[in-house]
Amino acid sequence: MYAIFGRSSLEANRIDEITGMATSMVIPMAQAQAGHVATYLSHNEDFTRGASIFVFETKEQAESFGASMNLPPEAPVHIESFEVFEVF
Repeated sequence: MYAIFGRSSLEANRIDEITGMATSMVIPMAQAQAGHVATYLSHNEDFTRGASIFVFETKEQAESFGASMNLPPEAPVHIESFEVFEVF
């Protein structure tokens, strides 16, 4: 299995919008991908930083999902990085 780890900055004053985006768009999009195993989303205490883990069966599936994560510039989440790691 492979996990794609993401880091992002969040607009804390838009946390309700971020939560809605996660449950209505990001999680369903991940679950619809071939090989999806699990999704974990988190944020720090003051809602300014986010971290995500998306687990897939293969490296190619993880990389494909990472490449598909394009948010519009006006989104309250700003993706800083995605990196794929093997799960052992």
